[in-house]
Amino acid sequence: MAGLVTVAIIAGLDSTAFTIAVLAAGLLVGELLELRPLERATVPLSYAVVLVLLRAASPVEFIAAIAAAELAASVLRPAPGLVVRGELFVQRMVAAALALGVYELVLMGDGSGGKALVLTALALAGIAELAVDETVFSVRSRRIDLSWHGRSAQLALVTSGMLMAVGYDGLEGRGGMGLWGPLFFSVPLLAAWYSFERLAAIRRTYTQTLRALSIVPELGGLVREGHAERVAALALSMGRDLGLEPRDLEYLEAASLLHHIGHVCLDDPSVLGRPVESSEVAQASAEMLRQAEFLAPAAELLSPDPHPFGGAERSWTSVSGQVLRVASAYDELSEGGQARLENGAIEALYSGPGYVYDPRVLASLERVLERRPVPAGVR
Repeated sequence: MAGLVTVAIIAGLDSTAFTIAVLAAGLLVGELLELRPLERATVPLSYAVVLVLLRAASPVEFIAAIAAAELAASVLRPAPGLVVRGELFVQRMVAAALALGVYELVLMGDGSGGKALVLTALALAGIAELAVDETVFSVRSRRIDLSWHGRSAQLALVTSGMLMAVGYDGLEGRGGMGLWGPLFFSVPLLAAWYSFERLAAIRRTYTQTLRALSIVPELGGLVREGHAERVAALALSMGRDLGLEPRDLEYLEAASLLHHIGHVCLDDPSVLGRPVESSEVAQASAEMLRQAEFLAPAAELLSPDPHPFGGAERSWTSVSGQVLRVASAYDELSEGGQARLENGAIEALYSGPGYVYDPRVLASLERVLERRPVPAGVR
């Protein structure tokens, strides 16, 4: 795409064509840079450049520039397989077309509208782009999240895109900076991208550390191989099915990965003269997690006492604690998800005493298994 800009200069094309070529190059770069909020659809920085193109190009030029940039991005994007690349291309084109339609509809073809009208058109166009990604994400994850959690990335993108668009062409014929406007106002957006990247790196390190610790009891032969990974995957799916908040899901994942870590500090059964009780393991694991302040909420989920669930009001610790108990019990009864034992494991959970497992959580387990059966031996 950088070559496209060079060709435009050499060929002596008019300023409009050169501007569109530069913005298309910026859009390509933006496709390769994404904001990754937790439990939300990733947001490409290119969506901000789309808002600038709405101001700089005619509808035909707009579609042509978007298509050229997205085709180039399909080649350069590190996505696995042609199918994924094709799906992303279609998704981006639909988002751009919807943004164009909303923008033109609000302005009714009059790009020189008043300040409020132009800003409204740009804001709604940006929201339209995000709506496409949110819809695709909701369909794929099979859940709808209307909370404000994780919306800061979307807010940063839309507001920065509006500033870049206004900086390019001004308002009511005044204040336009040309290409310097998008360049200058892209700095806060790039800063936000860098911050999200650092946060994602910290989150990856945190998760990798938890997963490394989770296999310690397995290496000692205290639990079945892959138990913690399977329980965490199943518990997260159930938590999403039950509508837990992203922060609650983080604590649930941590507790699921480390719910047997306390086993390593208990005496061997041969020393105790009896088998180690599950309540002792839970208590020891909770005590270990409480030593780290940021894991203290996860420790509450490891309480050896059953969480009450009979009332209409249920706290997140009540729901999450039940999810962890059910997921762990299911994995143990099904011996790691062996197909021949899955149905028997569910029946055994339902046949237990009524005060042990919440029927609503058991129903969630069934729904999750119907949508995504847990493969045998998956780690």
